[in-house]
Amino acid sequence: MKIVIIRHGQTMANILNDNGTALYTGTLNNEMTDLTELGRKQASSLVNNEIVKEIEKVYCSNLNRAIQTAELAKPGYPLDIHDELKERCLGIFEGKEKKDLLDSEEYRKYITDDSFNKFRTDFVQKAPEGENYTDVSERCRKFLDSLDFQEDITIGIFSHFHAIRCLFLNMFHIEPKEKIFHLKIEHCTPYVIEGNSIQDLKLISHNLEDMFKI
Repeated sequence: MKIVIIRHGQTMANILNDNGTALYTGTLNNEMTDLTELGRKQASSLVNNEIVKEIEKVYCSNLNRAIQTAELAKPGYPLDIHDELKERCLGIFEGKEKKDLLDSEEYRKYITDDSFNKFRTDFVQKAPEGENYTDVSERCRKFLDSLDFQEDITIGIFSHFHAIRCLFLNMFHIEPKEKIFHLKIEHCTPYVIEGNSIQDLKLISHNLEDMFKI
């Protein structure tokens, strides 16, 4: 099997976070997380990508930004939607900004206290009603376990930053597991993996070690 993993295109929430606003997005699914004009161009450009052309079956997160990306990259292809591929959930913090938590007596500790403030990237800590990396990794493993790696097919997986990190963790057995908090996943970049079982998967489009931002 050949697997092509693609992160969705740019969203307005991505722009805000890149500019330091710290909007907690997670599984937020509204106009703030729809593709921007640039995001749509990023996704549309994949139509002419040689490896994307090879994709015969399209798997996709159930969130709009991944669906929009998949529809632009593989127009006319049916989407096999999987909840397991959605972004890491931030529970009741989704749609809030860092300043909202700082202004809250109840939730200020999620910014100021080391026992709580790693909720965005941790295997233990999580936002109230949200997920940690253990939760996301387990559901990503469930998705991978549903695949027949011996099938002679090229599949596409359209997903999200933190979810793709967890897919990589399951595929490549990264140690220590916390290393994936430094793993760079670019918008609309095809990451190509080959193998006949979950134990022998290899990333063939990139050097995995070069993808860690230390």
